[in-house]
Amino acid sequence: MALKAGDIAPTFTLKSATGETPGEFKLSDYAGKNLVILFYALDFTPV
Repeated sequence: MALKAGDIAPTFTLKSATGETPGEFKLSDYAGKNLVILFYALDFTPV
């Protein structure tokens, strides 16, 4: 699904990469707040 600038993001859940608690983060938990999500490949992730 392609999003355009100004579209409302679909709901999703991300798992913590560092094992912190809680282990999952839901986009809906941050409703009404500014949020930056950065996706990047880890050094040990296969290409």
